[in-house]
Amino acid sequence: MQLARRRRGTESAALRALQASALALSGVANVASADSPIDRVYTSYSFSYYNEDELEDSKGLPGADSERYEVSTHQAMLAAPLTDRMDFSLEVTHETMSGASPWYVAPDAAGSPIQILSGPTIEDKRNDLLLTTNYYYDNARVGFTTGYSTENDYKAMNFAFDGETHFNEKNTTLSGGIGVSLDDINPTDPELDATRPDSESKQTYSLNVGLAQVLNRRSVIQSSLSYAFGTGYLSDPYKKVFRNGGVGGSVFFPDERPGDRHGIAWLTRYRRHIEEFESTLHLSYQYYIDTWEVSSHTIEFSWYQSYGDNLQITPTVRYYTQNESDFYVSYLPDTANGSGEFSSDYRLSTYGALGLGLKAEYTYRTTWLADIEWKGKISYERYLSSGDLAFSTPSVEAPGLVSFNVLSIGLSATF
Repeated sequence: MQLARRRRGTESAALRALQASALALSGVANVASADSPIDRVYTSYSFSYYNEDELEDSKGLPGADSERYEVSTHQAMLAAPLTDRMDFSLEVTHETMSGASPWYVAPDAAGSPIQILSGPTIEDKRNDLLLTTNYYYDNARVGFTTGYSTENDYKAMNFAFDGETHFNEKNTTLSGGIGVSLDDINPTDPELDATRPDSESKQTYSLNVGLAQVLNRRSVIQSSLSYAFGTGYLSDPYKKVFRNGGVGGSVFFPDERPGDRHGIAWLTRYRRHIEEFESTLHLSYQYYIDTWEVSSHTIEFSWYQSYGDNLQITPTVRYYTQNESDFYVSYLPDTANGSGEFSSDYRLSTYGALGLGLKAEYTYRTTWLADIEWKGKISYERYLSSGDLAFSTPSVEAPGLVSFNVLSIGLSATF
């Protein structure tokens, strides 16, 4: 099952990846650093455990299993210099997933929507490989990234070029990138569902441009504009839309979405270092809009607090709100004939979300065998979603909205 894509919201994976790339290119560290490859070998390992809350009794079928997804993720990375102007990084990810996924929404006896889950029978694994190389000029950098991801029913290849150039005595950085993701979808057990395709494909093309400006020795502002175009099979083969009664009685229709999607995101971040408190304030705002009539706002606040040279504690608060797509429905009326585009996927509904996170990093150095800088990390995030948290309250809340916990630990070493 496509869990890795399902739990990330309504934006395309390629769009989010390029947004992250644009931010990394125009970050505070990059603006202030020399244009040269890393000069030491860096390696890291992290483990995270993702666990969704059980479906509330009032939002599910009485007596049905209410357990949802859990995911264990192992991630390893190696980065090293190649020449005096080149470096590379290799990232490997392995995920194991199990649990139940939202299947369709049906009305209860009072007509209120309830979420029907697929049952706790889904087992899947995802393996992902990502390779990046960079070449550095005196005042610029260009990079190339390629990756391959595979699941039981999903394969994806992606390619991206990105770069940046500094001017104004390296106080200003202009960055940009283009990318493409080529995905093959091969749903499991198509013989169990006549509407489930045997094989489909989709493509996502993305580009971004960003600008970062050092305001003074304590603060920097950065802004990026990202665009993504998805085409092909953009529906979810494992989701259904339920029609209650009508001609022919109760019946299911397949999840049917438009064959293309254009999305634009504008993201702005501000960093302010406060020397008196040995801390750094991070603020960000993102506005997203697409041709499915989904629009969203994301506001994030982080406070990086240092304690001496070794310990850093970072609390984070993130708020997200979106409106529903033009084809979202809980379930169809009894007059529907099954033609047209519609989806009961809660990620396309109107809702808001609140994320609360806390991260601790501890850095220490050993010299008994070699000069190695170690960094240990541990973080926790609590995510809550609800129709009541949205800017515009939905007429009926999607019963499948998810809340979850994520616990992560990691260790890195720089040689």
